[in-house]
Order: sequence, then structure tokens, then C-alpha cells
Amino acid sequence: MKILVALDGSDAAFHAMRSACLMAQKTRSYITAFYVNKGVEYSPEETSWTSIKERIARELETFGHKVIHRAYEIGRACEVPVEGIISDGIPAQEIMKYVKSHGIIKLIVMGHSSKGRGTQEFVESITKSVVAQSRIPVFVVSREIEIKSILIAVDDSDISRKAVAYGGALAQSTGARIGLLSVMPDAEAAINEYTRIAEVPNIGRHIESSEKDLEEIVQRTLAATRDILKSMDIEAPAIVRKGRPSDEILSEAAHYDLLIIGLRGGQQQKRLGGIANRLLDSHDRNTIFLQ
Repeated sequence: MKILVALDGSDAAFHAMRSACLMAQKTRSYITAFYVNKGVEYSPEETSWTSIKERIARELETFGHKVIHRAYEIGRACEVPVEGIISDGIPAQEIMKYVKSHGIIKLIVMGHSSKGRGTQEFVESITKSVVAQSRIPVFVVSREIEIKSILIAVDDSDISRKAVAYGGALAQSTGARIGLLSVMPDAEAAINEYTRIAEVPNIGRHIESSEKDLEEIVQRTLAATRDILKSMDIEAPAIVRKGRPSDEILSEAAHYDLLIIGLRGGQQQKRLGGIANRLLDSHDRNTIFLQ
């Protein structure tokens, strides 16, 4: 298996590189360190220098070689084979183009912005764009980690079952323990958001019926999840929470090295939902996104 690590020279990107190497040690994977010279994004109209585009491109090319050299050093320290690639173009587009033309790439690893929210919107948009478009899993790293514990967020969907199977296989190869989290939305809060309680006759019955349906979905979800893991000889404790899914997932994921979550909507959606955006905006959760 090959892992592609997208590098931009930031500390966050090198955290991603080290985390990928630690994973590769246990999964017997090879790593492609991928740097994109984004000089094409700079226009000479922005300055009086008519050759600004070429000048920036040359500087970024030189910087790119330094980035790849450091990636080689990290690989050697971890005794993991690393190849380096420098491409020219729009970062997210070049990453996706390379992955699509190299089917051996089975995981993309990227870092969160190292400078926090707001100040790195351009960098952050690259990560979000890749997560939204990728047909293969994308591992977004907030800090250097060796995976010893994995939380899988589950619901009653096909992509959730795919996430469970992926998480189980990763746990087998890394020796990590698994925890499961199923979040049951607060039916009463949801109904109250939709309409004023005083204007809805027999609101209590609506809430009771909705909560019963949600409980049945949770139990069905956990049963299907346990069947998948049982076939892999894996046992995992399950946690059921009631509340807003994004809040509960962020809270529980703080106790694990890695969160695995499936994204609904599929690759053609090209846009991220609320939970994925919350996770990416938080800048402090190591997450593998699948769709």
C-alpha cells in the first residue's frame, strides 16, 4: 500500500509526515511525499514586477526541494521508504490528479493549518477540498501521533459500515483498541427547533414516538457494527450519547488518538457537511474521513 503525504513546508505538514511514517511502519506501507509549487496562482498584475510569477515559482521550487529533502530525512529516521514528487499547479487539483492516476495510493495524509483559524483560510481550503473530493480515505492530522486508540463514529448508513470495516482493519495492523460512538439526536430539542411547543397539540406523543424510533435506529446500528467487528475477531465497547452529533463526536474524540468517520453525500457532493466542517475547523482532532 502507498500513502501520499501532502506537504507545504508547515509544521503541521511535517507532523502529518511523521504520523504517516509511524503508521507505515506497522502497515508495511510506502510513502510518497508530495509538494505542489503553486506559483501559477500568483499573477503579475498584483505587483509592478512583470516577472513576479516566474520569480515566485523559482523560489517555491527551491523551497519544495528543501521540503522533500526533510521528508526523506523523516523517512530514514523511521526506516520507511519514501519517494518525493514535486508538481506545479493548484494544490488540491494536483493532489487529486496524482491520486486518480496512481491507483496504488490508498490513503492521503494532510496536516491542519499550524497557525490556527482564520489566518490560514487558503491552506485550510486545500484540506477541505481534498476531503470533499477524495474517493479514498483522507487522514487529517493535528499533531504527530502513533495510533494506539481509535474512535469510530457510527450511524445507520452504508458509509458508516464502511468506516467500521476500515477502522477494524487499521486496528488489526496497528494493534490499536477501538471504541464506538453512536449519537442519538435529542428529539425534543429537534421538534422544539422546528415549531413552538405551545402551538403543537399532543407534542408529548410526537416526542415519545420520535425517541422510540431513534432508539431503534441506534440499536440496529450497534448490532450491525458489532457483526462487522465480530467477523474480524474484534470486540469494542459502544458509547451512546444524546445531543448534537458534532458536539458529542468532538467531545468523545478528545479521548482517542484517532477518529474515523464516514461522510454522507458521496464524492460527487464536493461539499462538506456540518460535522466534517466542525472537525476540520477545530484544528485539534486527528481524523480519517471516508466516503
